Amino acid sequence: YGADHFESLLLDHEVTANWGNWCSAAGMTGGRVNRFNIVKQSKDYDKEGDYVRHWCPELSDVPTKLVHEPWKMTKEEQQEHGVRLGVEYPNPIVKPTSPNPYARDKRGGGGRGGGKNRKNNNNSNRGRGQRQDMKSLKQ
Repeated sequence: YGADHFESLLLDHEVTANWGNWCSAAGMTGGRVNRFNIVKQSKDYDKEGDYVRHWCPELSDVPTKLVHEPWKMTKEEQQEHGVRLGVEYPNPIVKPTSPNPYARDKRGGGGRGGGKNRKNNNNSNRGRGQRQDMKSLKQ
């Protein structure tokens, strides 16, 4: 239902990206589940913050160095730029720097990159077994 719901709301909906990403996030593609660093994505693809300012007009006067992370503004900066966190712009729901709760170790990994837990991973829903299960759904 998530992909269908997003399809009805997204302004920039693209069928293969949306439905494909929902399948991937649900673990149905046999690979790892990506958890994007939203701040990094925002800084990489919207360097000047134009997209953020367009869709979040309450951040229009926030300088570029803070527009991607407005929760880092001090009380003085909030007052200077006319944005009060928790009033004009919401506070983060989770701490943006919180560790990944699904990480297997303290470094935050958890992918299939050959880390220390790879040989002892008894998860039958990983890799080939999962892809085999997906083949059975096509029949």
